[in-house]
Amino acid sequence: MASQAIESHRAGAEVVTGGDTICRKKSIELLEELGLPKGFLPLEDIQEFGYNRVTGFMWLVQGKKKVEHTFKKIKQTVSYAAEVTAFAEKGKLRKITGVKTKELMFWLSVVEVYVPEASLEKVTFKTGTGLSDTFDASAFALGEIHVASAGEEEGGGVEHTFKKIKQTVSYAAEVTAFAEKGKLRKITGVKTKELMIWLSVVEVYVPEASPEKVTFKTGTGLSDTFDASAFALGE
Repeated sequence: MASQAIESHRAGAEVVTGGDTICRKKSIELLEELGLPKGFLPLEDIQEFGYNRVTGFMWLVQGKKKVEHTFKKIKQTVSYAAEVTAFAEKGKLRKITGVKTKELMFWLSVVEVYVPEASLEKVTFKTGTGLSDTFDASAFALGEIHVASAGEEEGGGVEHTFKKIKQTVSYAAEVTAFAEKGKLRKITGVKTKELMIWLSVVEVYVPEASPEKVTFKTGTGLSDTFDASAFALGE
């Protein structure tokens, strides 16, 4: 059942319910009309597309509770809820609901996406926390949706995405640390990718009370704990 927000804009809207193919086609056409990247909304099993040109309100309803995609070129994981809504205008989606980006500690809601007038080849994302970042629009072109994998980066290092936690980590050509039982400290050459920047990982340890967990600390003081199985060989 559609949300109250959708129902309040349904009157007078163009509504398509003919299945994933036609709904996807309509969503891509709208993004193209707005001048936004056509691959920004890679939902699956789309059951309904709606757009009210009078109010500017648009929505997509998919069959799954949520889907997650990693945009390969920027190694950014984005989650799309069962319902995604926004107010659309030329070059912008605002008051977005149902879209989140994965950071080290938590999921951040994406509330606005726009193409700066001065840089049409760029696209800027704003989160509900006030953080924003700008990327090449080509990163969201159709066909650019992919789960990131290990690969060479500039400077001789390597980037790898741990599939179970969808976290990208960069390893420099030289990695050092002080090792002790259950811990690596004063690590150098290891970084984790967040929305705005690469954060240096300075310590990794297994808590004595939870040997099945592993905690990562960054140079900013942020930390997060994951299942150790996420870092098993072959993962």
